[in-house]
Amino acid sequence: MTEPTVDSSIVRLGGGFAEYDRHLIETTLQQLLSRVATSGRAWQMELSVKEREKPGQQVTLEAWVPGQEKFVATSNLENVRDALNDVGADVLTQFDRARDRNARDNRKKRETIRGQ
Repeated sequence: MTEPTVDSSIVRLGGGFAEYDRHLIETTLQQLLSRVATSGRAWQMELSVKEREKPGQQVTLEAWVPGQEKFVATSNLENVRDALNDVGADVLTQFDRARDRNARDNRKKRETIRGQ
C-alpha cells in the first residue's frame, strides 16, 4: 500500500511567512498534512504570523474543509516551530470533534432495525 502524497502547497502563506519557510512548515505540520492527504477532502489552509519572532507573536492557521465549518487556530508561543505545532494540533482536534459530532447527529437520524 502506498502512502498518500503530502502536499504542503495547500497551505497558502499569508503575512509573515515566505516561500523559504515552506520546508519548516512542511516538516512541522507533517501530522496535519498527512491527515489531510488521507481525509479524501479538498482542504484549503492559510497560515499567517504577526510580530514574527518578537514578544507578542501570533501564528494563525485557518482551514476550510468541504462540508465543515471553518477551523481557526491561533498560538502565542514565542518559537515559530512550537507555534506551528500548536496550531496544527488544534486544527486536527477541531476537525476530529466536528467529524465525531456529525457522526453522532447522523446516527440519531438513521432508522434502527427496530423501527424506532
